[in-house]
This record gives sequence, structure tokens and C-alpha cells, in this order.
Amino acid sequence: MKIKLIHPAVGKINGEKYVKSWTMYPLNLGVIASLTPKDVEVEFIDDRFENISYDSDCDLVGLPVETYTAKRAYSISEGFRRLGVKTVLGGVHPTLMPQEAMLHSDAIVVGDAEKVWETLINDAKKGLLKKVYSSQREGKELFTVKPDRSLFDMGQYLPIDLIETGRGCFFSCDFCAVTAANQRTYRTKTVEDIIGEIQSVKRKNLYLVDDNFVSDFKRTKDLCEAMAQLGVRWTGQGSVNMADDEKLLHYLERSGCFNMLIGFESLNPKSLELMGKSWTSSKRKYEESIKKIRDHGITIYATFVFGYDTDTKDDFKRTIDFAIDQKFAITAFNHLVPFPGTPLYSRLKDQGRLLYDDWWLRDGGKFGEAVFRPKNMTPQELTDGCFGCREAFYQYGSISHRLFDFKANFKNPLQGGYVAWINLFSRHEAKKRQGWPIGDII
Repeated sequence: MKIKLIHPAVGKINGEKYVKSWTMYPLNLGVIASLTPKDVEVEFIDDRFENISYDSDCDLVGLPVETYTAKRAYSISEGFRRLGVKTVLGGVHPTLMPQEAMLHSDAIVVGDAEKVWETLINDAKKGLLKKVYSSQREGKELFTVKPDRSLFDMGQYLPIDLIETGRGCFFSCDFCAVTAANQRTYRTKTVEDIIGEIQSVKRKNLYLVDDNFVSDFKRTKDLCEAMAQLGVRWTGQGSVNMADDEKLLHYLERSGCFNMLIGFESLNPKSLELMGKSWTSSKRKYEESIKKIRDHGITIYATFVFGYDTDTKDDFKRTIDFAIDQKFAITAFNHLVPFPGTPLYSRLKDQGRLLYDDWWLRDGGKFGEAVFRPKNMTPQELTDGCFGCREAFYQYGSISHRLFDFKANFKNPLQGGYVAWINLFSRHEAKKRQGWPIGDII
């Protein structure tokens, strides 16, 4: 038996290189390859860099699907199905939109693939492929599989190794597809398994892909204590409440953490309340939390979201001024995205405020454009406001001002070089991503 594992692009433009900041290697397909029985031949194709040859020289095609890649993934799946090749779709989007995904494939995986993939392959061998393979989230421990990274030509990806130590998040942000897909659960691998995987990768620069690395403070401290012996440098995603525990910050610093993505989302307490994140600012001053994190030499990748009913056009300037003043190393200014399967999507749909119900499938869709009607501005004003913040943040004067923060951004020449490079890189990438097509090749 032969299977093809294909990572779909968000969209493609003939003759133009793909968005570089979207080119980490697909860790999830490395996991799938490891789960695949050894008597099955595996071919990997990355749609971001390669042209797909539609042929019938395989028995099964597997594609991971996110909302932004759904249109392209469905097109690839249908292309193989027309040749009589069976296809299977998995990931967050099919988990949240199973009925839709089943229209474009022979089988879908709902939830984690780890516990059902071998069964799916055995069924496919017998010609008895089921329409749905669903796994239950049980307990606090995440099924451990060491990804097969030999699939990937590392030269074409961003030069950083990816490690998953846990999956999901306890919080209930109403816009978050991860929370919806994982049903507010957080499951982790054992410290021993994580350390073993880190020791097995070639690079010492790591991205820990967990949606919230600091979900469990005690577990995070135990892991960081073990990582401190490895001499790695790493970046990840966390929540601002990490600043509430001085020992946790100490462990993070010792383990090699040099950057954390933190979703501040809004400076408006009413907006935070609407999105289910009022805990981030309750009895807290952002400035104090930011200082505590920076004092431990950790740069901050801050993210903000605009478009809630309490947001106005004045919030754009207020937020960009705050981001520059706080000397964030990197920042994302995003419009609110109503991902299907989230409470936000249901609310906007019920209110008749979506511009398109299935916006991720519409012809002519572009990355960076608002797809709903905000209360206090037009969709175009929301789109333009977010992009304007990105342009202002990555102006040369802003970069220079933020770079010379000797607590974090320039605590040593290596850190300073990284912050300078990532800002120049992000300046270019912010423009390239804006308006990138969603779906088929154009």
C-alpha cells in the first residue's frame, strides 16, 4: 500500500514564492508518518513549494486541514477522488466542521489522529474505509509519538525545530478554534518523553508549538528545570498570567526561553469581557506584567485583536502607541476572525453580521480582509486599520526605538541580532501576506 501525505497551502500564486513566514515544517504530518505501519510506503508533498501531480499511483491521500487551507485542501482532495484515489482529511477544521469535510473526502478524522490512524490504515488496506474516525480525549496525558522529521527537506523551511509538549488550552476565549476543537482540555506528554525528543533533533533553536505552554504552572516548572540542562534556546506561546509567578519566570529563563507569544488581544476591558478574557486584565496592570517578563530577558511577541462591539477606530492608534512604548519585539494586529465552530461565529451568524457564511470557501477570498460587519466601523475600515498598525509598528524608527531595550530585546548581541532580523523580516512579510489568495492557484 502507498499513501501520499500532502500539506495544503493557504493559496498559491503562479510564479511567486510562498509567504516565507508561513513555512515551518508540518509537524503533524511527521506524527502521521510515524504512526503509519512500516509496510506502507509514504510519500510527502508540500503544496507550498511543489506542484502536485494528480495520478493514481497511490491508494490513499491524507491532508491536514485548517480553516484558511480548507478551500485548497478540498480542491486537492477532489482532484484525487476524480481519479478513484481515496482521501482522508483531518485537523481542527474537519473536527469542527465534519459534515462539510465529509462532502469533499472519503473519510475524516475527528479529534486526535494518534489513536485512530493505524485502524484507518488497516481499514483502507481491506477496502473497508469508514466515513468518520473519531477519538475521545481522555485523561491528562497526551499520546506520545516521536515525529518522523526525515520526511522534510529542512533547507526549505524556517530554521527552527518544532516540539509539541502539550495540546489544547483551559481558557474559553470565544474566538478560539483551538479551545473549541479541544473542548477546553489541556493534555501533556511526560517530561521524560519531551526531553528525549528535544535531544533527538538537530537544531538547538526550538519552537514549542503548544497553544499555551504555561497552562499548568507546576508542570511547566518541572519541564523547564529539565530543559535547563540541554543548552537550547526556544520560543513558544503563553498567557500573561505567567507574570504572576516569579519562580515560573525564573524557570523559563533558565530553560532557554528567549521569546513568548502572548495574546493581550485588547486594551479595552469591555472587549476582553466580550471575548471571555477578562481574567487577563482583572486586578492587573499590563505594564507591570510586561516589565516582570522582560526583566527575565524574555522578549514578547504581543498579539492584538480588533473588531469587537466595544472597539472603535480610536483603538488602533491607542494600541499601536502602547505596543511601541512597551517595546514589544514583535506584534500582530489582527482583525477578529469568526472561525466556524466557535461561539463567536455562531453569534455573528445569528445576528446576520457575517458577510459570507462560509467565508473560507468563497471565490476571491483574501487573507487579511474582514469577513463580518463590525459595530463601530465598516469591514474595510477594520481591514485597513489592522494593516495600518502593522505598517506603523515596523517602520524603521519604531524598530530602532524598540531594539535598544537592554533588559530583553538587546540583552546580548545574539538577542539583539535576532530582534533586528525578525523585525526586518516581519516588515516584509506583513506586506506579502496582506491580500494573499485563499484557495486555488491564481
